[in-house]
Amino acid sequence: MRQPSIDRLPLKGKITSQKKRFIPRLGVASASMAFWIFAWPLPVQCQSPPAATITVLVYNFAHVSERTLLAAEHEANRVLEIAGARVDWIECQTPLPEADPKDLCRRGWTAQTPGLRLIRGSNKHQAAEFASTAIPILITIYYEHVARRAYRERADDGIPPFLGCIIAHELGHILLSDPVHSATGIMQAEWGHPQFHQAMTGHLLFTGQQAARIQEQARSLSSFRSSADSALLPSTP
Repeated sequence: MRQPSIDRLPLKGKITSQKKRFIPRLGVASASMAFWIFAWPLPVQCQSPPAATITVLVYNFAHVSERTLLAAEHEANRVLEIAGARVDWIECQTPLPEADPKDLCRRGWTAQTPGLRLIRGSNKHQAAEFASTAIPILITIYYEHVARRAYRERADDGIPPFLGCIIAHELGHILLSDPVHSATGIMQAEWGHPQFHQAMTGHLLFTGQQAARIQEQARSLSSFRSSADSALLPSTP
């Protein structure tokens, strides 16, 4: 079994018209056009079929306010829905309340139901980062770094959308099953002022190529969750 990949998002540091039918004269030009379309952040092509829903377990160890966290989750879902996926957030409190032993929070995060934990402090191996992800099971957000960055940008109200984009970025690694970053869009490695501004204005998105892969994995996870839920239903006499 291979070891989980780790993603680290550093602190330091970046619509479309409708499709028209045409027949290119050169095959090379056609391939080049396709590459740039799919390598550019959405929305670049027409919207995809209805988004598949995945389940994410949320552990708010940093005690982020409910209002901020809900707004961040909403923004993450907005970004993911454009790419063809959405998240059903399960808020797991600490300590967990008395519940059925089969409760998702008690079972913990898995490759089918990944976890998102928000903590204070930072990664001792690399202090300058917002988050890290152990693919395919766990995202860790270093909330104090996220808040400090918003304060430095003089945008206290920007914490929810910025946090939402960071969450979407890390979920992107899980859904893409890949720790690699891209040159454009929300999967960029370096997040400076341009990326912060794009997050504030709702333009930090996945590329078309990433969206296609995200949709496929989200459908797979959604199908697995539906099967698991059906297996837990009591049988009819």
